[in-house]
Amino acid sequence: MIPKIIHQVWEGHEYPLPDFLRKLGDTWKEHHPDWRYEFWDGNRMKAFVENNYPEMATIYFGYKYNILRWDAIRYLILYKMGGMYVDFDYECLESFDNYLAEEKKCYFSMEAKEHRPEFGTGTYFNNALMVTPPGHSFFEYIIRHLETTPVKYTESKFLDVMYLTGPLMLTDLYDKFEDKSSIDFFPSEQVSPWSKEDVQKFINKSADEGNLEKKLEKAIAIHYFFGTWL
Repeated sequence: MIPKIIHQVWEGHEYPLPDFLRKLGDTWKEHHPDWRYEFWDGNRMKAFVENNYPEMATIYFGYKYNILRWDAIRYLILYKMGGMYVDFDYECLESFDNYLAEEKKCYFSMEAKEHRPEFGTGTYFNNALMVTPPGHSFFEYIIRHLETTPVKYTESKFLDVMYLTGPLMLTDLYDKFEDKSSIDFFPSEQVSPWSKEDVQKFINKSADEGNLEKKLEKAIAIHYFFGTWL
């Protein structure tokens, strides 16, 4: 069963959670009043790894970039506790209760269609919004990969994150994972209706508002791709 828990992560060592992100986080509480909300700061994440994944501690605390830890911790939390993980740059428009039909499956959010050609993959999903029962085999597969794969950095922080702990790592693991029937996806029209370019046009008031409104017809959440980690 998927427990009704919403997890959000903000380490807070560099600077506190900005008010505009806190307000976006509040939309998930508003639309899921019967879900428990769990906020994870740096001290709580550190204790969680030390107490539950001591074998991962050297890898976890040794990552070059904070965002790699923030990626890794969400897999560790969801494998242990289950529930929903969502980034703070996501706005919830309605409850997800009616979209989680298969309680034994885990769910990921498909990327905006405009983002897929950049990486040449048809199955391109991210880790900004994930829902799962605890102990799911795909999350075990992810954690085993993080434990056993040597970390090699390039000169690009963006590509390091994408391939070491982020969406392109997930895409690669999904392609190799045998039990694909245990994984489902929220279509981009529901959870990533706007591309990064759409978001910038919306912020700068340079977009065709009618076109942006039309893209929201099936949306239950909006990912704003603020990329604060960059």
